[in-house]
Amino acid sequence: MFTSEGGGIGHVILGSFSGVGRGMSDPPHEGAVGRIPSASLSPEVCLAAPSILPLGIVEEGDALDVQEIGEDEEVVLTLTAPPPNQWYHGKLDRMIAEERLLQARTAGSYLIRESDRRPGSFVLSFLSMTNTVSHFRIIAMCGDYYIGGRHFSSLSDLIGYYSYVSCLLKGEKLMSPVAPPETAGGVRAILPYTKVPETDEISFFKGDTFIVHNELEDGWLWVMNVRTDEQGLIVQDLVKEVGREEDPHEGKAWFHGKINKQEAHNLLMTVGQVGSFLVRPSDSTPGDYSLYFRTTEPIRRFKISPTPSNQFMMGGRYYNSIDDIIEHYRKEQIVEGHNLKDALSVQHQEQVLTDTVEGKEIYNTIRRKTKDAFYKNIVKKGYVLFNKGKGKRWKNLYFILEGNDSQLIYFESEKRATKPKGLIDLSVCSVYEVHDSMFGRPNCFQIVVQHFSEEQCIFYFAGETPEQAQDWMKCLQTFCNNLRKPSQPCSNKRLRQVSSLFLNVEEAHKLPSKHFTNAYCNIYLNSIQVAKTHPREGQNPVWTEEFIFDDLSSEINRFEISLSNKTKKSKENDILFMCCPLCRLQRGKMIDEWFPLSSHVPLKNVASSSLRLRVRYSVEKIMPVEVYNELKELVLLKEFHVINALAHVCGQDRTLLASVLLRIFRHENLEAQLLRELNDREISAEDEATTLFRATTLASTLMEQYMKATATPFVHHALKDTILKIMESRQSCELNPSKLEKNEDVNVNLAHLLSIVSELVEKIFMAAEILPPTLRFIYGCLQKAVQQKWPRNTTMRTRVVSGFVFLRLICPAIVNPRIFNIIADPPSPVTSRTLTLVAKAVQNLANLVEFGAKEPYMEGVNPFIKSNKHRMIKFLDELGNVPELPEPTEHFNTDLARDLAALHQLCVTHLDELRILSNERGSQQHILKKLLAVTELLQQTQTQYAVTNSSR
Repeated sequence: MFTSEGGGIGHVILGSFSGVGRGMSDPPHEGAVGRIPSASLSPEVCLAAPSILPLGIVEEGDALDVQEIGEDEEVVLTLTAPPPNQWYHGKLDRMIAEERLLQARTAGSYLIRESDRRPGSFVLSFLSMTNTVSHFRIIAMCGDYYIGGRHFSSLSDLIGYYSYVSCLLKGEKLMSPVAPPETAGGVRAILPYTKVPETDEISFFKGDTFIVHNELEDGWLWVMNVRTDEQGLIVQDLVKEVGREEDPHEGKAWFHGKINKQEAHNLLMTVGQVGSFLVRPSDSTPGDYSLYFRTTEPIRRFKISPTPSNQFMMGGRYYNSIDDIIEHYRKEQIVEGHNLKDALSVQHQEQVLTDTVEGKEIYNTIRRKTKDAFYKNIVKKGYVLFNKGKGKRWKNLYFILEGNDSQLIYFESEKRATKPKGLIDLSVCSVYEVHDSMFGRPNCFQIVVQHFSEEQCIFYFAGETPEQAQDWMKCLQTFCNNLRKPSQPCSNKRLRQVSSLFLNVEEAHKLPSKHFTNAYCNIYLNSIQVAKTHPREGQNPVWTEEFIFDDLSSEINRFEISLSNKTKKSKENDILFMCCPLCRLQRGKMIDEWFPLSSHVPLKNVASSSLRLRVRYSVEKIMPVEVYNELKELVLLKEFHVINALAHVCGQDRTLLASVLLRIFRHENLEAQLLRELNDREISAEDEATTLFRATTLASTLMEQYMKATATPFVHHALKDTILKIMESRQSCELNPSKLEKNEDVNVNLAHLLSIVSELVEKIFMAAEILPPTLRFIYGCLQKAVQQKWPRNTTMRTRVVSGFVFLRLICPAIVNPRIFNIIADPPSPVTSRTLTLVAKAVQNLANLVEFGAKEPYMEGVNPFIKSNKHRMIKFLDELGNVPELPEPTEHFNTDLARDLAALHQLCVTHLDELRILSNERGSQQHILKKLLAVTELLQQTQTQYAVTNSSR
């Protein structure tokens, strides 16, 4: 379905790639601009590249990936491409394509065809130096083309790029186009149409010819109008397919294929003016054409003859197309004193009749059509934050996961979800979770596109909530061929395995001083970066930072850590590194070890450098959920004997234990009972009011996790507007004399700080009702418990709530607003300092304490604290004013089988300590004995499932 022709010179700007509005039929012409990633250049173009990497051979039906490149430095190159009628073959099957290339007998021969197996896709078929034919899939999407991780605005740009800029296979470029034996067809309008405003439709006349790029749902087509080069939507009812016997120039504004010599003469004399012209088939020599031109004298005719090399000759000159002839004589005189001016359109020849019964019915049908179903199998859709690379800005884009072709398609907005901004072919992708440390924000993940040339392209995503991020990840993993499919639901009675990696980066020793002053670690899984530590000064830096990588895909077989030095440069290279295969680690066992560091290039004084890590690689074996019923019943007992025992033995695993217990109890709608009981025991065991909940215990960890899981809307409502104002302001709030800039007025800074704190505190006070009722009920239980324990301490009921709401929730969100997705980009140093000072002021107000000798420069905030103490007390009392436990409003979804399996594994890991506890007399003794029995029984059942699994 292709009719247009032409050829010429194009320009490529090396850098980012974007469309230029040309369609498939348009070859690059002089002044045309295409954008191509400089990172993709071959050595002939990019001297820094060490070698040409092959793109790989992809059988038709397989897919190459897609990437959208960021804005990098641009270098302009000029290239040419033959006209499409020399290489485009229309719909053609694989076998015939191979026959045509093998008949050419020239290495580097190529053609492009429409795939007969996958409608809407094209295939670049290429004859290599080994005399074998390779087929590369080209994804076409609304006028854009994707191949090998690169994005082109036309097939001609693609041909030009692989002819002159980059190799298709190692050391091989496109050399010789193979022309089709006959011209491919298109579609032609049988009625005119005027577009609906503010849509992707296009207007057209009767007789216009189109090239179809995509056949969408409900009878819509994405096309390019050959006459105008405009791309957009039309309805299939308004066009008919052009037969192969028709002239390939049908649809051109200047071509009149159905009039005779006299009619052409009369048309020019009656409708045309001096300089008007048209082209029609020659009467005397079939296959030739005649160009009719009106001058001040009689009509002049010029013969145009096609040549065997698919060119056109006129007046002894050769051209790639009739379009080129016309363009030449628009600039040059065709006869003395005259140039070609206006083409006499076919629309002047016939009056379009649109008021027939058939025509009216077609138009009525179009108005009833919907554009909601352009994409056939939408598995998931919605807005997600998107980032094309570290250092780039986050954008909120609209995504559609199309299931039939395993494509993630993205748009600027839902309203214009027709022509994509880009697409990612998931069949050559992997999905990795991203730790909060990478971008300083939670709920991130990445899609890694693996080129067959071993190059990689990475896209980053961020969900508004952990649930949104996990939901997208699970859906995407289903369509990623580079990943194992997600585990089957546990109802299938088979054993599931889920791998996870706990990694604690402790410290480094003897880093070379020449290269390290401010070292940080980059953490990789299978060479894909997933996390990083904070920078630390010195040659023996201490980090003690913990990372948990959960539900690892089966392809991950190693982790790597590289050390870089934090500088002001935009790019900081890896200097030292270590690599540890996962098979080296004993499953389930924590190791604490010094790993030697190596360098990529020879460096002095590196031999003694080392990195201390604590690592545990676990493989969870998950049985059907009903197998864990007895374990679940034990852990849910109201006496909490099992939980108390696990809290006693799981010191290093406290965070994991808390997260597992919280998910299990939330699934059963018993989280309030769990938190209330553990908090009460913590209060009962504490003698000093001043140290209550200061230590990190299972109770405090559970409270912190529960607040982060449920109170994000409250944090956003209370803090977001003010923090965004702080981000936009350049005014400093610095009060510390040692940090003030020269000539900086501390009084101005104090006034600005107080205005921010006042606004923020007011919004916090107004947001009490937004906190979840269950959390407020738990705060109320805390207040009652401390009042009974310390009845004479009048401020204790206030401080016990502020210790959680402010110290563990609000103030951390102020200091680092990215952890709650309040902001996308890191704050400037001035903004970061302002956030810290604001958090100090808010925390002291929450503690009902004024600044003193420890931080005398903050004493200017004391009047504000004094005047707002009573309001803070009232606010915190109001938070706990939910006397009855609210009814649950929604069910909490979790993988309960996995949570119970994790709990079982904790029991297995600490089995010896639990045995010792079970020998101590007390009310918990018989419960712990039963826990030991259940744990051992589950181990035996797990072994049986493993045997059954392996035999299938």
